[in-house]
Amino acid sequence: MCLRKIVMIDTIKLTCDIEKLPSQIRFTKNQKGMIKSIFNPTKEQKSTGKYFPRITFIKQPVRGGLRQQIQIEFSIPKLLYGNNFSEVCDADFNDVAEALRYAIWQLDIGWRPERPLEEFRVTRVDYSKNIIFSDGTTVAQIIKLLNTSTINKAIDISNEEFRNGGQILHLHTGRRDIAFYDKISDLKRSKISEKRSEEKENRCQLGILDSLQEKSKLAVLRYEIRLNSVREIKRNLQLIKQDIEDVNFRRLFSKQISQAILLHWWQEIFRTIPKMPLDQTSVINQLLGLLANPEAKPQRALATMGALRLYEEPDFDERFVREVFDKRFKPGSWNRSKKLLLKPEAPKNLQHLLQIEQTIREMKPLKLENLL
Repeated sequence: MCLRKIVMIDTIKLTCDIEKLPSQIRFTKNQKGMIKSIFNPTKEQKSTGKYFPRITFIKQPVRGGLRQQIQIEFSIPKLLYGNNFSEVCDADFNDVAEALRYAIWQLDIGWRPERPLEEFRVTRVDYSKNIIFSDGTTVAQIIKLLNTSTINKAIDISNEEFRNGGQILHLHTGRRDIAFYDKISDLKRSKISEKRSEEKENRCQLGILDSLQEKSKLAVLRYEIRLNSVREIKRNLQLIKQDIEDVNFRRLFSKQISQAILLHWWQEIFRTIPKMPLDQTSVINQLLGLLANPEAKPQRALATMGALRLYEEPDFDERFVREVFDKRFKPGSWNRSKKLLLKPEAPKNLQHLLQIEQTIREMKPLKLENLL
């Protein structure tokens, strides 16, 4: 088991020039002189519950002739494990390459790699990490904290987008996308319709949803850096002081690169979040502190919120309130009710944000069976 070299990659697109196209190809898509033939898994293949890559063949006029290419896009952990809660590591590379060859053979498209898969050029890559909260913290709480960031003023962000009730945050440019979202909630939306979910091709892992939802205090924050072109990949390699000209599959399947890129962008975001207000007393922090109390029940939590607000009033007179309260109900009602009030836990907002960086730095392997 690889404990020290976790590779935080999910989806990747491999591209390679090829000499001979499969005979059964029918080109149907035409865009600016480029024609494409797309092979997605059939309905029957999807019904098996197995995960398959998406294959695209391309013909494009270039100076001096015609370029023929194949593009292979797939989620590495889904291909290897059938889910992307589990994470891969450096030692898994040969297993990933073999699983990819086998999946291509199963698709029966009449094509076999003419050169080693590790030499294929990477034209898109999603670096990702699942951050686990098991103390009742919700992903919506974390994204609300991220909403205080001013990163759009500090770096090149063309669009900032919060969706699905604050459960998804996107920081866009045309070539890069930084995303945070609730992985369990997104899987639940995918079960209704993939059009509603952030992540696609979840069929292979829908069977684990019920078990995940039974863990009432479990939350999985998904953090992704999506690099959508070779130019953006190379730009990010320069940011982390990696001088790699040949961005092939084997070189980018790297713990060092994936960790450094995720840390770089997280630190850019974190430095633009005002730290002082995070754990100051506020109505929201009081509510979150009450919900963190293991004895919290809906009625007790709301009753305590009401009492806290009452005690904070500058002209609050407890003797007067006790008198009118007992007169409305029964003698002693005020004192009996006070015994049911909860004590809010101290705010841990800053601690939760620090946990994200700590998780990326520690690089501990996450396996699905550890969550269920």
